Amino acid sequence: MTVERQTEDLPWHLKGNWAPVQDELNVDDLQVEGEIPKDLNGLYLRNGMNPRTGWSEHWFFGNGMVHGVELKDGKASYRNRFVRTPYYENDMQMMEAFGDPKASPANTHVVSHAGRILVVEEAHVPWEIDRDLNTVGVRDWDGRLTTPFTAHPRVCHETGELLAFGYSMMAEPYLHYYRVDAKGELVQNEPIEIPRPVMMHDWNVTRNHVIFMDLPLVFSLEGPNPGFAWRPECGARLGVMPRDGTNADVKWYEMNPCYVFHPFNAHEEGDKIILHVCRQPFAMMGGMQDIGGSEDNTARLWRWTIDTKTGSVTEEQLDDAPGDFARVDDRRTGLPARYGYMMGIDNKAPTLTFDSKLYKYDFQSGGRATQDLGEGWFGGEPCFAPRAADSAEDDGWVVSIVYDGNENESYLVIVNARDFEAAPVAKVRLPRRVPFGAHGSWLPA
Repeated sequence: MTVERQTEDLPWHLKGNWAPVQDELNVDDLQVEGEIPKDLNGLYLRNGMNPRTGWSEHWFFGNGMVHGVELKDGKASYRNRFVRTPYYENDMQMMEAFGDPKASPANTHVVSHAGRILVVEEAHVPWEIDRDLNTVGVRDWDGRLTTPFTAHPRVCHETGELLAFGYSMMAEPYLHYYRVDAKGELVQNEPIEIPRPVMMHDWNVTRNHVIFMDLPLVFSLEGPNPGFAWRPECGARLGVMPRDGTNADVKWYEMNPCYVFHPFNAHEEGDKIILHVCRQPFAMMGGMQDIGGSEDNTARLWRWTIDTKTGSVTEEQLDDAPGDFARVDDRRTGLPARYGYMMGIDNKAPTLTFDSKLYKYDFQSGGRATQDLGEGWFGGEPCFAPRAADSAEDDGWVVSIVYDGNENESYLVIVNARDFEAAPVAKVRLPRRVPFGAHGSWLPA
């Protein structure tokens, strides 16, 4: 059914280019401004919250819809599909879905591992889709995964492992760690003890360790408005554990209260662990923007250094540009990455508003390059697509689904990563408006 409401009564996450779309399309031979590089062949997938009824109580609660743009021999095609989980089939609300680990909105991220494409969000188990974006089924490892699974698993390109975690809002121990081998088998499900349920949206991995972020966005049923609340008095800390470790191996490092929805990457340098993150002073889970909420709270690029010898964490702000949805070349996950990419956010807006800028950071030189899409354009998460499997770290393109608010149209933009401030080499005009969404992945052909 479609919920009919007056536009002016709608919350921010259902208006403008946040408004959901309902049809599912297959369109070939898309119109292109410029030229798609002939050696850029693969499938770009991006997930997002798209309530099938036209209504959801919160940005996080809409049904998952995956948009795919396939590039082949200089041509492009588009398709989009709802992810058909019980949440979709039974037209559920999020409060109904919490009791069923399979009833996922499947609306936050889409990643590829061991020949499977997994669609994930952080309150349920993953679901699988095929390259045509049709729903294959639940991916709970034959019922052995019964706890939530993060929206931000990491694939190690050295071992082929998929590393993940999941947090619980109600049941101790509140956190689990998962390790999936290169063949796709779940080989470790490790309970991790933390003192309270927190919203741990993302995390970090290195060549030898994983790093949990126990930050004070705390879940509680107490008070007039149960849910997540900012509790800086609970403190903040980072938990470092060997990738094949147990709860007993976790070492915790105290730091200043803050919140991070998305880090860029982490790597090891001797006794130190270096993390680049999008840090904001606090986080609230109300109707205001969840990644920001005010000019003083929008995330910026910071570097954290964990000194495992002294037990200290050093924090340093590296840039003042407001932004989030951070990425690096996926091949550098857990390894030293020289370059990182971030989407700009309008920190003057009262709700979550993307702006016209995409950023490329050089962590070695400290430089920042800006791709400004222009007046009335709005960016999306920048995803790096390498020229070849063995090409250099920034030898390739940054792809992103963006919105032209002047014409109410959406495009896939393709930017030369080594000439980041130049005009996009190609703009692929999509056959429909694509609502703002969350995260995606580049799957090489």
